[in-house]
Amino acid sequence: MDSRGQVSAEYIFLILIFLIILTTVTIPFAGNAISSSQNVSITSDAQTTLSSIVNAVNVVYANGPGAKRTINVYFPQDANLVYSTNLLSLSLTGIPVNASNPSVLKPNINSSVPYPLTITNGAVTKGWHNVGIFWGVGNSSITITVT
Repeated sequence: MDSRGQVSAEYIFLILIFLIILTTVTIPFAGNAISSSQNVSITSDAQTTLSSIVNAVNVVYANGPGAKRTINVYFPQDANLVYSTNLLSLSLTGIPVNASNPSVLKPNINSSVPYPLTITNGAVTKGWHNVGIFWGVGNSSITITVT
């Protein structure tokens, strides 16, 4: 009867060792997966924010000089809204560049805008912000103000 008890104890001990090895291997992978999925979520939310701003700019441009539009958008991360040569960019702070797959994590999200823009208060913090888009009469560019 002692031999059966010893065999059971050995099986329990082997299962315990297997579980310890499995845990030490899988926990780092789970941590990396969680971090990557959070970054992808932030990038996706930022793309939605930039698309909303570009759509509002398009509406203001379609309505002509004197048009104004205010939207409320969520910035998922501290960011800078920048315009340069027909490209509106949202540069996210703290998002790593994924060299192995750059299409997944993009710290700079860009959208083409074929009209001249002027941005005031382009540095934004994480959270909900009002974005005012205004095309003044006599102005050659559309002004974007983030508050």
